[in-house]
Amino acid sequence: MTTDPAATLGFDQLVPPVLVNRRSAREVFVTDHARAGAEGFAIAVRVAHDHPLWSDQRPHRHDPAVVIEAFRQAFVVVRHEYLGVPRGTPTAVQQLKLAVQELHAFRADGTTPLRGVIKVRVTRTGDTLDIAGDFFVGPVVAMTLSFGSILFPRDSYREIRDYQRSRRAADPGGAPKAQPIEPELVGRYDRGNVVIGPAVRRNRFPLVVDRSHPSFFDRDYDHVPASLLIEAMRQSALRSAADSGLRTGEAALTRAELEFGIFVETDVPATCSVSATGQQGTVTASVGIDQAGVRVASGILELTEVKP
Repeated sequence: MTTDPAATLGFDQLVPPVLVNRRSAREVFVTDHARAGAEGFAIAVRVAHDHPLWSDQRPHRHDPAVVIEAFRQAFVVVRHEYLGVPRGTPTAVQQLKLAVQELHAFRADGTTPLRGVIKVRVTRTGDTLDIAGDFFVGPVVAMTLSFGSILFPRDSYREIRDYQRSRRAADPGGAPKAQPIEPELVGRYDRGNVVIGPAVRRNRFPLVVDRSHPSFFDRDYDHVPASLLIEAMRQSALRSAADSGLRTGEAALTRAELEFGIFVETDVPATCSVSATGQQGTVTASVGIDQAGVRVASGILELTEVKP
């Protein structure tokens, strides 16, 4: 009888931060990993119940959005440990899809970490890598996810970034001046985790980019990381969804289909526009991030009100 490699994975010891492109052990979620067949991989993850970013919400559930970061870390492990991609190779996510299959799998008691296994398959075609799989909590498929990404030769990456920056003038005063809105308006407690400011026009919110944030900028970036862009989209959707009657403190991200274009500069103002519609506790939001007149990211988010 063949043993499922996932059944032997451990959750007790986090991998070294360098293995998942992090600096702080606090930001590491991967605990173990194994190959599962010719193209399959299993990665165990653990997220602390008191993580300063991902636990900054209502205490009765874990945040499904944290699985995006866990999935990214799983992707880093797979490409470097199993596929031979050299460390330091620049990579960018171009598409992301997720769908929560079972919200009850994210229920929390306020003291127990979120533990699960990510089972994925990776397809490589030239410089593109596609990864798709499931996040299991015990035997339950809690979420399905997929990333489409591209690898850049280092010289090409620098040329691309220099060209992109030449097309967008930096703000002479530094980072955008927007101040974060009140945390409760986007389902947060800590103002430091708010990444949008007051609307500059109806349903259009400026991004707040704090390069000292310990999670979003755990390592040096020459651009705004996708994790912050996704959170800006979610917070913008939450803020707008309140007009549809959604209680922002009780809303979970349950579906996303996002596309990312060119890199987003940290020192050039950017805004997120949103159009939200919904009924019976579910809101679907069309979102787009613009910088210097260019649409740099866009997609669809679904937010679902969760009862305690």
